[in-house]
Amino acid sequence: MIAYSKRFKREEITINTKTMNLKYGLTQIFFFASICAMMGYASNYLLGMGCSNSEIGITLALCSVIAVFLQPTLASIADRIETSKLNRMIQLILAITIVFSLILYFIPLPQMALLGCVVVVFSLTSSLMPLINALAFVFEKYGCKINFGLARGLGSGAYALTSMIIGYVVNAVDITIMPFAYILFNGLLYIVISTYHIGKAETEGEQSEKTEEAQASNQMSMFAFIMKYKRLVLFFAGFVCVYFAHTIINNFFIQVVTNVGGTDSDMGNAISLAAFLEIPIMFLFNKINTKIKITTLLRASLLCFALKHLLTYLATNMFMVYAAQVLQMGAFALFTPAAVYYVNQLVSKEDMVKGQSLLTASQTLSGVFASLLGGILLDSIGVQTSLMIGAILSFVGLAIGFVSIEHVAHETQEA
Repeated sequence: MIAYSKRFKREEITINTKTMNLKYGLTQIFFFASICAMMGYASNYLLGMGCSNSEIGITLALCSVIAVFLQPTLASIADRIETSKLNRMIQLILAITIVFSLILYFIPLPQMALLGCVVVVFSLTSSLMPLINALAFVFEKYGCKINFGLARGLGSGAYALTSMIIGYVVNAVDITIMPFAYILFNGLLYIVISTYHIGKAETEGEQSEKTEEAQASNQMSMFAFIMKYKRLVLFFAGFVCVYFAHTIINNFFIQVVTNVGGTDSDMGNAISLAAFLEIPIMFLFNKINTKIKITTLLRASLLCFALKHLLTYLATNMFMVYAAQVLQMGAFALFTPAAVYYVNQLVSKEDMVKGQSLLTASQTLSGVFASLLGGILLDSIGVQTSLMIGAILSFVGLAIGFVSIEHVAHETQEA
């Protein structure tokens, strides 16, 4: 009877793990489909609504600024609350984005009001990333192992497919259909998040475990966190430089593509190519990580980022743009799971969401500079010179990243 009970418990955990991996995979799919519709086609949408490059840059920069402040705030709250309440927080944010997306889609708005709604939708959605990343590790304390690399690979696949479909839909219909995509994907994400449930025994265990950890976490401000993990912050600073060019290319990709004679469909195909190539790397990340150290993977990803940005700058036709996109499999595809696991291993459990928040914030901060300066640079000095500046900053960030990773890696190995 005891043996049967133990066997039953093991089977119950296995079923729960499979179910949670399915749910988390769907979470990544719908989240990145939403991100693709918003950030991947933000420039297209806002250009179609009569905005200039500078106005687009300022709008996207404002989204990033708000997200930079929201992410650590939400992270501090998330580090102190139960998992069930974390789910409700995500649902509340999604509900707000859906309401404002409905306004964008159904109500004709003057330009300032339209931009205001865009800022709300984009900034709130971007702020969800550290919370969604943290969910992958929250459930590990309950014996539920989430395959983050696989789920993130599914997210990239969704990004690729969404990009390709939207590219053709926009050509066939009209750019004003974009808010409908925000409604659709955030609505589906809301439904999936609402299915996350924690059992009674797990909740009781969580309460006892959180008591001491929460007290320590509550007393630590984000500034104290930064001072505690100085080397990690230096690495993030290097990544901000690298990600600057990545964000300029992503936010203003239609300008980059048209500069070499491409179209909206070419842009969709280029984004899809990069996103599809991310999938096998993310799917196989766990196996890759067993053979290659996480710090080596991070250094390799930063190098691929820099090379990709250099090749995009040198591109004179779509073939070269496609060639640059191929490097995405060694850049973003490798960096994303590697950095998430790296941060999770480096910081204390009670600081986990703060660590993931700072990782996302470094991406968002580079988005502030890239969006704000990118639009101004494009209007004033053109596409080529803007890409050259981004490529130079990428190699500066590469140097900073190599130094900081080397130093942190030694401590991580010791730990």
